[in-house]
Amino acid sequence: MISAIITCAGSGSRFGSDKLFAKIKNKTIFIYTLENFAKAKKIDEIIVSVRQDNLKKFQRLADKANIKVKFVVGGDERFISALNGLKACQGEFVVIHDGARPIVSPKIIDLVATQVKKYNAVMTAIPPHVSIKYSNKDGFISDHPPRSVTWLAQTPQAFRKDIIQRAYEKALADKQHEGCDDSELVGHLNIPVKIIQGEFDNIKITLPQDLDFVRCLFKNHPTKHD
Repeated sequence: MISAIITCAGSGSRFGSDKLFAKIKNKTIFIYTLENFAKAKKIDEIIVSVRQDNLKKFQRLADKANIKVKFVVGGDERFISALNGLKACQGEFVVIHDGARPIVSPKIIDLVATQVKKYNAVMTAIPPHVSIKYSNKDGFISDHPPRSVTWLAQTPQAFRKDIIQRAYEKALADKQHEGCDDSELVGHLNIPVKIIQGEFDNIKITLPQDLDFVRCLFKNHPTKHD
């Protein structure tokens, strides 16, 4: 069994409001994300972590879309929200995704769900189109990693349930989680994470400009994203 955990408990402070309720055409960002997971053939259950004050609103949206969802209350940090979702899921494997990535395709969700059974820990990422630089604490360049070995992390990411649970528990115990995504937390267990090439239009909406860009993608490629 494969469970999906969609994290939707963020405060939206950088966006200026709860971005998951912003609309593209006639649907909220949340519903676009949810529908793509509902279309995925390899996902057996969907768990969504939300803030307590928004729970009823999310429930109404899911009910209106006629999509079966199990809701849990999230935490102040993303990985706590995912951990709460993990406690509620039934699957041996879990696919974890940011709710603010509405263009994720059912195809990539199913690919991740398939590959995690082979590798136990997988993530999606895209190769950068720009040069990546390391800097020291004073803001000066300290190294120039080649593009051929660098990736830009995305979600979905997927893990055997017991592995990601151990990673979350270690992060809590060691307090080593600030700024970390799930793949980095699993890396702290010295467990290798397989990179699967993701999708360039699987954009995370963080700022209002991101929403404008995603709306342009929907407008220019309506059949692909509807």
